[in-house]
Amino acid sequence: MEQTPQQREQPRQERAQRSRRVILEAARTAFAKGGYEGANIRHIAEQVGVTHTLIRYHFGNKHELWKAVVDDMFDRLSASMSPEQTGHLDLRTPEGMKAWLRFYIRYCADNPDHVRMMIQESMSESERLGYMVSRIKRSHKGLIPVFQRLMSDGVVPDVWLVSFFYIISSICQMPFVLSTAINRLYEVDMTSEAAIEAHADAVIALILGERSVPPAQWPPLPQWAVLAQAKAEDPTSGAA
Repeated sequence: MEQTPQQREQPRQERAQRSRRVILEAARTAFAKGGYEGANIRHIAEQVGVTHTLIRYHFGNKHELWKAVVDDMFDRLSASMSPEQTGHLDLRTPEGMKAWLRFYIRYCADNPDHVRMMIQESMSESERLGYMVSRIKRSHKGLIPVFQRLMSDGVVPDVWLVSFFYIISSICQMPFVLSTAINRLYEVDMTSEAAIEAHADAVIALILGERSVPPAQWPPLPQWAVLAQAKAEDPTSGAA
């Protein structure tokens, strides 16, 4: 049976979508590692095995590619935290807040380059920073009433809202952003299930005062840290 024009077009559209996705992934890594100035379209093209002309076909210039990466990141975050993924959480309750934190930490573990790009752009004032901030403002507008209610109800500490936002952001994100250094220092893979769960539990304990993961399930410490820990617990240590 002869294919319709729509059927013949579908494989081409699917290939284009795959190419676009692969380019976005590589570009995000490049912008996160080298910043906007350090990223190079030709290098991105070489990395994914396409021509730089194809990148320009899909995205235009470098600035438009950067914006597409940012939009993709925030769209991915919104999808990860949507009711379709999380269920209909009641963030006004401790249980809802705990679940929300776990979903957000999971996103941070899976997408550390999101924060790395944010850090790169936050080093100086620019049009690009303004573009990122416009996306962040959308999510903050929705969360401000939720966090304010949690503070009013005594579920979380009643502190300055700006600090609360960035304490939550930093505490959830940074171990994954600094995963290479943590691996070198504590010999732990922050992308492992045990490390993600232990970190989520630590965040919940610090924010809400509740802990559910027993210490026996935490990733082990390296020998130097175990010895330091034992020394701290020894009442005779440091007596001299």
